Amino acid sequence: MGKRKYKLVFLAVMVLLHTEQAKAEVLPLPITQQDQQDDVILGLWINGVDQGQDAVLMISDHKKYIECPILKNSFMDLNKFQQIMKSEIAYCLLSENDIQIEQDIDAQLLKITIPTHYMRSQNIENSALQIPSLPGLGGFLNYNVFYQSGDYSEQANATTDIGIFWKNTFFNSNHIFRKNYLQDEQNFQSHTRLNTSLTFEFPKKFTTLQLGDNVSTPTGITQSYYFGGFRWGTNYTSRPDFVYWNTPSFQGSALVPSTVDLIINGNKAYNTKINPGEFNLNNHINFRGLGQAEMIVEDIMGNKTVQNIPIFVNERLLKKGLNDYSLSAGKLRYNFSEDSDDYREWFGSAYFRRGVTEKTTLGSVLDVSKDLKSVGLLWSQYLYKLGLFELNSAYSDSKKGEGYTVSTEFKRDTEKYSVGIKSQYYSDDFNMLGMEDNLNGQGYYFPERENLVYISKSNIPVLGNLSLSYVEQKYRPIAERDDKKIFSIRSSRNLFENLNMSLGVSYETGSEKDHRVDLSLSYRFNDKHSAYYNQTDNDSSNLTIIRNTSNAVGVDYAVGAGRVHGENTGNISTRIKTKAADLDLQYLQTGDSQRYSANLMGAVAWLGNSFGLSKLVNNGFSLVKITESPNIDVYRNDLFIGKTNKNGEIFIHDLIPYTNQHLSFNENQLEIENKVETARKTIMPLNKRGYIVDFPVVHTREVSFKLVDEKGELLPQGSQIIVDQNQDDIYPISSDYIVTLYGLTHDMHILDIKVSENESCKAYLDLKNNENTQPLTLICK
Repeated sequence: MGKRKYKLVFLAVMVLLHTEQAKAEVLPLPITQQDQQDDVILGLWINGVDQGQDAVLMISDHKKYIECPILKNSFMDLNKFQQIMKSEIAYCLLSENDIQIEQDIDAQLLKITIPTHYMRSQNIENSALQIPSLPGLGGFLNYNVFYQSGDYSEQANATTDIGIFWKNTFFNSNHIFRKNYLQDEQNFQSHTRLNTSLTFEFPKKFTTLQLGDNVSTPTGITQSYYFGGFRWGTNYTSRPDFVYWNTPSFQGSALVPSTVDLIINGNKAYNTKINPGEFNLNNHINFRGLGQAEMIVEDIMGNKTVQNIPIFVNERLLKKGLNDYSLSAGKLRYNFSEDSDDYREWFGSAYFRRGVTEKTTLGSVLDVSKDLKSVGLLWSQYLYKLGLFELNSAYSDSKKGEGYTVSTEFKRDTEKYSVGIKSQYYSDDFNMLGMEDNLNGQGYYFPERENLVYISKSNIPVLGNLSLSYVEQKYRPIAERDDKKIFSIRSSRNLFENLNMSLGVSYETGSEKDHRVDLSLSYRFNDKHSAYYNQTDNDSSNLTIIRNTSNAVGVDYAVGAGRVHGENTGNISTRIKTKAADLDLQYLQTGDSQRYSANLMGAVAWLGNSFGLSKLVNNGFSLVKITESPNIDVYRNDLFIGKTNKNGEIFIHDLIPYTNQHLSFNENQLEIENKVETARKTIMPLNKRGYIVDFPVVHTREVSFKLVDEKGELLPQGSQIIVDQNQDDIYPISSDYIVTLYGLTHDMHILDIKVSENESCKAYLDLKNNENTQPLTLICK
């Protein structure tokens, strides 16, 4: 007995020295006769919920254990329990300070209360990020032809946009052609290459590499500029499928299966079911600004817990640990809309931002050229319960000298109102890439100071929605430019059902007429028709009736009449929408003068071996192919697009990139003998890429035949025929001994015939090369 006591003391010391390792280890158990007598089978309850099964409770060395597999089925993390083995079964220790055990002998129940930190944690996010499909080889040619003529001018221009793609590679080139017909001078015409670029997109890395003509990344302290060279960086802002801003995270716990409701400013924003344990709710919610969130956890027994959490969501704050960056180099381009090759000085630029915390994002900008060196710092900060504060500054060293700019901004957006203040200061000699000196090189392109203040409030009695704004630009005297101050106030509200009113007053210093008052009324008759009326204080009024639909094909129009400065006006415009192109026609008359215009917009698309006319390719597009099925209605996201051509094909436009797009057709319009596996498919496209979406249609046949046995005698009426072992579709032999089968493909088919309870036979129907429409005779063997 003394030896056993010493062994137990030794084991206790070892457990104390290896506590952390012991919880993940499975230790051997010394079995005694007393232990075996203490094993008992009881009904199991965990955290007040009946588990619907029995469990073995084992006592060893005055400690209680339970079978581990049962806990595993109850959302427990077994690595957090100390385990021992008995008869090749793992048992988990329950005799812990934070685990409560109640053994009801009379009811034969074991009731355990286990804290959530013993359970598997859950990170509840949106569904896994999908990777868009990579297209095959294809291309398109967008065209936009515009012509305008009237009493005072005549002009024509055309733009072309060429795109060729393959997988993640995209080549693009844009051109514009202009021609003006002048009465007193020589006719003017020109051609300008607007853009030529080669782009490589890497969806898994959220990055894009573009070679050729580019536009710089907006930074908040520098203005965008055109250049020729390369740009490589993240493309978060063009990815609607990716949440890059500071989506709030909500943490909680539940002892039993529960439901979580997320209420933001009184509106339900999210709902989900959770397993027992600690959870982290990190979902993209459709909310922006400052608000109050309530996380309500209700368990299956009806108990509720409510957690109040202040939240702030803004796209200027990156997710914690997320980097946004852009590297570019090349030559700056000037006058890009008028000159195809005005490339000048070499430069290099780097832009970087990082979400340091959920509430702080820091960044920097570096620009270098022969005549300019500039560095900038970016800081976006959430001020607790106040709003977003941004402080951006930049320093430049150029031929004009050393200069700097400082920009500060504060935004507070709540459910009921929004407030914003922004101010930016430019020193005398501050300069940035792409900004030409003006005023004979003195460099007063920028104002000395710019200020913006705005406030908006919704649901005000009588006034409805009210917004006020003040904009100011102040220049140095040497700039010889007038300062600007613009103040505006606008109110909008619903007067009656479908009738909306907007009233605005603005004041601008330095203008010929320093104030303006306008009143607008809009009335919506239905989903297609509406009317607009506008009246200003400078003798201008207009009433317009509009028909506008979301259909891809059809006719929209607008008819208006009014009066401007004592002269009557009238206008008529229409848009003719087809699956091949859109045509805009407009006529305008003011007094005795008139003007009319026409604008044709469309594309020629190429995918695989198919060429066709399509609407403008502004997003992704697709060639839908329904095998040899002309005049079939085709839909994009359940919106009618058009009918297939004689080959069963149609080009579909406006597939929004990086989002699931649903393409479908009306399968009821197929011939009754045709079969299709599915009439709806979903793709996720890249921008301005084309995809072939096949809907294979299997052409089937109707076949009639008689069945005879090996002696040539007809099989009896009522015999049951099973085609290709399809037990759900059984055909009987009719009273005239003729069997008719529908929907058969052009293949070999096996017919199992049940003549009676004890008699059956088999026949073969070969339709591979058999076009005979007369009834056949098959031998059943």
